[in-house]
Amino acid sequence: MLGEDNVLVREGVRALLDSYDDIEVVGIAEDAPSLLAAAVEHVPDVVVTDIKMPPSFQLEGIDCAHAIREQHPDTGVVVLSAHDDEEYAIALLGRGHSGLAYLLKDRIAQGDELARAIREVHAGGSTVDPSIAERLSGRGEAAERDRQLLDMMSKGLGYAEIATELGITQEAVDKQVTDLFRGMAGDGGSAGLVDEFKRLHAAVVEQTESRRTLASFVPQQLAERLASHPDTAIEPQEVEVTVLFSDIRGFSTIAERLEARAVASVVGRHLSAMAEVVAAHGGTIDKFQGDAVMAVFGAPEPLLDHAERALLCAIEMQQRQSELNAVGWDVPDLPEMGVGIGVNTGRVIAGTVGGGGRLEYTVVGDAVNIASRLQNEAKGGEIVATASTVAAAPGVACEAIGTHRVKGREEAVEVFRVIL
Repeated sequence: MLGEDNVLVREGVRALLDSYDDIEVVGIAEDAPSLLAAAVEHVPDVVVTDIKMPPSFQLEGIDCAHAIREQHPDTGVVVLSAHDDEEYAIALLGRGHSGLAYLLKDRIAQGDELARAIREVHAGGSTVDPSIAERLSGRGEAAERDRQLLDMMSKGLGYAEIATELGITQEAVDKQVTDLFRGMAGDGGSAGLVDEFKRLHAAVVEQTESRRTLASFVPQQLAERLASHPDTAIEPQEVEVTVLFSDIRGFSTIAERLEARAVASVVGRHLSAMAEVVAAHGGTIDKFQGDAVMAVFGAPEPLLDHAERALLCAIEMQQRQSELNAVGWDVPDLPEMGVGIGVNTGRVIAGTVGGGGRLEYTVVGDAVNIASRLQNEAKGGEIVATASTVAAAPGVACEAIGTHRVKGREEAVEVFRVIL
């Protein structure tokens, strides 16, 4: 089916198409309404149409193409255009529909370009004029670069970090950012508007740096919540969590004969390694106290498998400590150090507590005290856990070691040893 208002062009295209053995022109139309009506009447395999036709000479060909494809999904459409402009091609192909082609009229006399486009859309494919495709490819690469740049900027990366990510200089980053903002500003982008965009980016970077700094002192989840709602305190609430305490056995005696700098070095390496393991298992570091670690699983963000995560974390903490011992501590005559770990599951109050202008996020309750007492009783290289934790993590191998009456508590606690 052929749609073209110019009689000379129409008859020329019809003669060209009739010269192919596998192509037959079954009907013609001189304007958009008659083209749509003829498409309903003939249901052709392919419609070839001019991009602009009566009655208004706007984008009738593209509008007809979309209408025909919606009404007759098996009918392909080739739009012929005198406009060497990728915007027209995008208007036709940008909806992601197949069975469409955009071809410049200059291509009609060049070999079999039109016949090839007709066969392509008949097979359900799509095609665009080669000259426009080349420009669209370049635009696509630039658009992808801009999307990548905007993504990094939205994450709060500064010029130095972006330069490292892209493997270019900071000066090159500044040029790309300026070009991007100038394009976003439109009409070449005024210098004032581009500068305003840059100030907005600087504010995002500053906020991200503040969040990173905050995350160094408080749990990551809490830092993100405070950054988003800085004026909103986290109200205490009762939740079930699993609490883990770890401590180096006999470290006070070891530290007694070391210089302060050596003690700080040893403790720093130990705590850093333990913190990495806790984070890898989805736990939250509640606090460091000397060489001791208190971690919580299930707060401030809930975790259905918090007990199992805590026990697996404890196992890996023992493994990491063994690795640290094997590597050495860069301190002469420092003996191997064993870590005792206690784990308990129970109800706690989780939220911000404190006063005098200082707040701290933590969990409090009997479940915390039990975990702390168990850690005190655990030997170096040992993990002990309560029955509540073991019952909630049946996949972790444990052995019963009887009931213990922990310090400061009247009721005895059933205790298990995790099999390493």
